[in-house]
Amino acid sequence: MRVIIVGGGVAGLKAASDLHSQGIEFVLLEARDRLGGRVLTDRTGLTAYDLGASWAHDTLTNELFDEMVAERDYDLYYDDMKPYMVGEHFSNDDFQRLKIEQVANEITKFVELREFSSLDIEDHSLQDVVEEYISKQRQLLTSEQADYAPQFIRHLELWHGIGWEEMSSKFSLVDNVGRNCLIRSGYDQLIQKMVDKLPKECLKIKQVVARVEKSTTIVVHTADGNIYKGDYLICTIPQSLLQLAAPSTGAIEWVPPLPDRITGPLRNMGFGKLGKVVLEFESPFWSHLQYDRFLGISSPTAKMGVWSHPVLILNMFHISKVPSLVCFIQGKITDHLERNSHLTWEYFKPLLHKLGPVSSAPTKVITTSWTVDPFARGSYAACRPGDDPTDVIINLERGLGNVRFAGEHTILDGAGAVHGAWMSGKREAKYILENL
Repeated sequence: MRVIIVGGGVAGLKAASDLHSQGIEFVLLEARDRLGGRVLTDRTGLTAYDLGASWAHDTLTNELFDEMVAERDYDLYYDDMKPYMVGEHFSNDDFQRLKIEQVANEITKFVELREFSSLDIEDHSLQDVVEEYISKQRQLLTSEQADYAPQFIRHLELWHGIGWEEMSSKFSLVDNVGRNCLIRSGYDQLIQKMVDKLPKECLKIKQVVARVEKSTTIVVHTADGNIYKGDYLICTIPQSLLQLAAPSTGAIEWVPPLPDRITGPLRNMGFGKLGKVVLEFESPFWSHLQYDRFLGISSPTAKMGVWSHPVLILNMFHISKVPSLVCFIQGKITDHLERNSHLTWEYFKPLLHKLGPVSSAPTKVITTSWTVDPFARGSYAACRPGDDPTDVIINLERGLGNVRFAGEHTILDGAGAVHGAWMSGKREAKYILENL
């Protein structure tokens, strides 16, 4: 019996590991020239920078995190200090004095109460629901609270990778089960540990799958003419590629075509674009600020530039004692800067001047390229108003007999996260083992 695994990210590697441990023959096909998928650690700078996944989430219920803690080989850091707020016109002290955060917390509760007051309530964009709150409560708010509390809520854009104007309010709020733990030593450690346990001859890189023929025997054709045959297939390519129609780059032609119970729900799901920019400096001009994160608060009147969208910044001087900042961006900004990386320093300069006296340009700039990567096309699944991730997950988890699906977009607990992908790979290996 042979299993073909398409995709060498966390889900594919976990499935391969569990199958191999039980003596099941497998071949793993990865389109890129590396393994890891959307786990990518850059080690060309002063420290390890995760350009894809960075944290372990849901750490109270995260089986993968429990294994990592038990192994004691990972440098883990809870970056859960209260962030330092940076605004175009207001300082951190101003935001506290004006009680902006307290109003933002009430908006969060308003969204929660509205979305779960009835199963039949219409799903609107997060921006529309926040404006509904402001309209209802305006006479009880100061002008600064009415202007800036909504901008505080926009930090959710840096979770989902899309703007609040296109984000489902129903699925906007984030409720992690446990603290979020930064993998300070780099998530690629996990990938390497998984790869080291697998036979190298079964791991095939630069194998772009172009066509899958589903029958009693699975036949996989690659773009360079290779053919692989197996009894089962586990497809772990991102949702963004499943949504593409072949023969687009990165898409797969399915013979027979995927049924409507899978393609229909896929049409009703969005995809986020979360990007990162690393800025290294000769010295940390912000060292007087003893915070592990900075949050750039967007201005209500800004139409372009760094103040038009929220920015999350990891203070790597506080976290890892190196003079660098890791800036998180979303959606349209990610699209723009990943295609125009030469503009990144000028883009962030006005915000960084709020952290301290910037004396010189960065010595190194690293920019992600997920939106221009044909095998990613963004970051992970994200919900627009009216989207229903449950239908996608149920049908992909159900699979198509000997064609199985895994990845962060195929699981409810851990959706969008490394441990979700890992659990889905474990699930599909278990399915195959139980159905031998």
